[in-house]
Amino acid sequence: MRIFDPHIHMTSRTTDDYEAMYAAGVRAVVEPAFWLGQPRTSPASFCDYFDALLGWEPFRAAQYGIAHHCTIALNPKEANDPRCT
Repeated sequence: MRIFDPHIHMTSRTTDDYEAMYAAGVRAVVEPAFWLGQPRTSPASFCDYFDALLGWEPFRAAQYGIAHHCTIALNPKEANDPRCT
């Protein structure tokens, strides 16, 4: 059976997880952008994170036969404005 996981945060997972997912039938995933748990310090930190979502993670997933797609958004916490949290 081919499985599509529509919400998984692979940036916080190991490559062993990709291997296990493929063995279980996962062939495609969507990774939503998320708050990293601390304030970002500059626009460059967003660029680094988005580059990882658009470049590194698809490459890493492809090594295990999984298509990696992502959504890019900003969590309200990332506004660093208490009115948005």
